[in-house]
Amino acid sequence: MRLGIYMVILASSLLTTNMLNALDVVLFINKDFVEVGAEWASASAFNLTDSIKMKNAILELEPNEQLNLSIYNTDSLDHTLTVNGILESNNIIPAFSNAQFTLQFSGSGTYRYYSDVSYGKLIGASGIILVGHTNAKCFFWNLFEMNVDLSNQLANQEVTDLPIDFQPEYFFINGNYFPNTIADTDTYVEVQLGDTVIISILNSGNMEHVLHFHGFHVEVLHSNHYQNRVGWIKDSLPLDVGSTITVQLIADQEGIYPVHDHNLIAVTNAGIYIGGMLTQIKVLP
Repeated sequence: MRLGIYMVILASSLLTTNMLNALDVVLFINKDFVEVGAEWASASAFNLTDSIKMKNAILELEPNEQLNLSIYNTDSLDHTLTVNGILESNNIIPAFSNAQFTLQFSGSGTYRYYSDVSYGKLIGASGIILVGHTNAKCFFWNLFEMNVDLSNQLANQEVTDLPIDFQPEYFFINGNYFPNTIADTDTYVEVQLGDTVIISILNSGNMEHVLHFHGFHVEVLHSNHYQNRVGWIKDSLPLDVGSTITVQLIADQEGIYPVHDHNLIAVTNAGIYIGGMLTQIKVLP
């Protein structure tokens, strides 16, 4: 549903012809503890309320549609807003304050927005903006991985970068690991036979991932890091750090098919198989 789940503020007095192509959205930057497995980890995210959730808000709009963002920083530390190729770093959102941004995207595709500080994007404050597919059936996969102890050190500014031997313990899609991924309607692809769907994918994490589709080949429509991959029809998609990709899937056979990271460690929860970056595609007759 097109931004139906977001806190959208549209003043009726502004609904003139000139404002029909503008979208006003309110987001909150939160940083707090979240329960991961049997542990407590520090996470940061862009949410729709001032309560922390690891799943960052997903934004959808059309090319050349104006996006007016009001962002409230609930953290005791300053954050930023960065959108690769659209809005560069150092756009400060002060602690316990707010800032407004006006953005416009000329081309279709998946864009990453994030807080470009170590206690922001390195512990999860990174989300998806999908441009150009608002009339399609869309799904969203925001990939991220975490080491619990390191997340707490980053949040407290005890460290400001990842160690060379970074070893994550948990692997997420939209802030969930399998089997919880199945309960998220943005992650779990449930469609009818013959449907054509769009999947918007972002690697918000700090290591490379390769997503493997069982049962289907998908066509690459957009790629921010590798334009030469547009038009690829593949069952495995490499995503380097910070990369985005938009793919089209045609549901041409019934059944339930897994999609997972091809790195074995990424389909575990704290080393326990099966878990992590795994979801499913369910095609109904």
